[in-house]
Amino acid sequence: LKLSSGINAEWLLRPGFEKTWYSWLDDCRDWCISRQLWWGHRIPAYKVTVKGVPTDDLDGRSWVSAHSEEEARTKAAARFNVDPSSLSLSQDPDVLDTWFSSGIFPFSVFGWPDESVDLRAFYPGSLLETGHDILFFWVARMVMMGLELMGDLPFNEVFLHPMIRDAQGIKMSKSLGNVVDPLDVVNGISLKELHDKIDNGYLQEKELIRAREGQKRLYPNGIPECGTDALRFALCSYLTQARDLNLDVLRVEGYRKFCNKMWNASKFALMQLGNDYKPPPADIIRTPGGLGTESELDKWILHRASVAISETNEGFRNYMFQQCTTAIYSFWLYDLCDVYLESTKRIFYKGEEKEQAAARSTLYTCLDIGLRLIHPFMPYISEELWQRLPRRTENDPPSLVVSRYPEDSVWMNENIEENMKFVKNIIHTTRSVKDSYLDSKAKPEVYMKTQEKALLQPYLSCMQDLIGCSQLNIDREPPVGTAVGTVGNRCEVHVLVKGLVDPQQEIQRLSNKRDNAEKIMSQLSEKMDKYTDKVPESVRQANTEKLAALKGEVETIDAAIENFKKLIL
Repeated sequence: LKLSSGINAEWLLRPGFEKTWYSWLDDCRDWCISRQLWWGHRIPAYKVTVKGVPTDDLDGRSWVSAHSEEEARTKAAARFNVDPSSLSLSQDPDVLDTWFSSGIFPFSVFGWPDESVDLRAFYPGSLLETGHDILFFWVARMVMMGLELMGDLPFNEVFLHPMIRDAQGIKMSKSLGNVVDPLDVVNGISLKELHDKIDNGYLQEKELIRAREGQKRLYPNGIPECGTDALRFALCSYLTQARDLNLDVLRVEGYRKFCNKMWNASKFALMQLGNDYKPPPADIIRTPGGLGTESELDKWILHRASVAISETNEGFRNYMFQQCTTAIYSFWLYDLCDVYLESTKRIFYKGEEKEQAAARSTLYTCLDIGLRLIHPFMPYISEELWQRLPRRTENDPPSLVVSRYPEDSVWMNENIEENMKFVKNIIHTTRSVKDSYLDSKAKPEVYMKTQEKALLQPYLSCMQDLIGCSQLNIDREPPVGTAVGTVGNRCEVHVLVKGLVDPQQEIQRLSNKRDNAEKIMSQLSEKMDKYTDKVPESVRQANTEKLAALKGEVETIDAAIENFKKLIL
């Protein structure tokens, strides 16, 4: 929420809490601030006894509040019109309610009521992060105290995080055995150790049995060691507009494996860079032209880095941390590791010197950006890996902690994005066809029929590596005995499977696929024949393109069926 003035609030985040905010403040009641605890701020109230005069504990005149006993004695003497020496004072042994003490936290920690340098420098703050369950108990009271005692709001914005529940959305309870101790996720714990923790608690026998059963059901093998970085990243990836967060330890473990992926990718990259590598100056790399020798693949991964930077910064500005983690995770895993690193192995092993120099520069830039992007979420592994990178200049920051967060997007290139999307669709389709017929380790010959030869030419080596084929032909006519896949009406891929499949079964499978495509075509044609003036032009155009794509797919299937028929003869 964004606090505008007084107790009024304009909600910036987490809509739905306005009613909670105002209902508490509009219906204020007397608040008992006295607690019988062994800690806290002792209540500054003194009971006054005048020698020779009987007193009543419930009589308000017998109590004086003051900053000190001396001040209380002076006030009491004036109230009872007696000499201060005739008074006996005893301070209330109770302490202030914890929420009362917490309410003055924003300024008491800076030495208030003294006008300290820290108080002038750091009050008011800018943002408070807390749980929505204490919106009134803490947040509203800090606002009240700040306005009353400091004359200003203690903060301008409040980020309310969801409440953490177990993987099934059930509130954590020791008696259910579903409580997740963060340290157990960080360090790992066996099922026996989980049992021992509750055995040494205060649960009754019936509750103990249920808790042990719950632990055995949820964590049959205990909780694996996930580390601090994986836990932090997982929690941030859960942060949406929901009121609750269902924490699944398996998801945290998945991010631990992601850490391993980052580590191995960085290790491979450092091997390719070499011990004596000196990165080019940043001002050259950040210009749209770069070194001038970058391949289309280099330009694409730099574009993807720009997209990750843009989406992450937008997520931070809007407190959408899930958007940040998704953008960073996708860049590292799906762009850098799955595509770029796999495609540049050929360049590092067999490429020309200029190609290798451009690839090293691009790889270094992406590693540097990727580690800086993920640092707020995974500070330990990112710092460890970043310290192993060579520096561009001697004046570079000594640590990620004091480095600038990536904020520019100079490599944005939507044209390359569209081209690479087409390339990846071809790769996906070809691998799907290949996996449908052949063993995953097989490296068949692949043929492409397309009118986009000029577009695909710079990506052929990348495509061959990612498909996993022995040859990738773009100009040759496919031989008899190929399995066919289509990418819309822009490209046909033919995977040579002659001698490796049963032609009769493939003819039947393709015939079923053809029947399904014709059924969809018939339904779409019937729908288009009934167009009225109310149908938008964009819808008409989309359906026309879809129908054309289906016709192209049917023609491709017919050609594939004829191919397999030739194998039978």
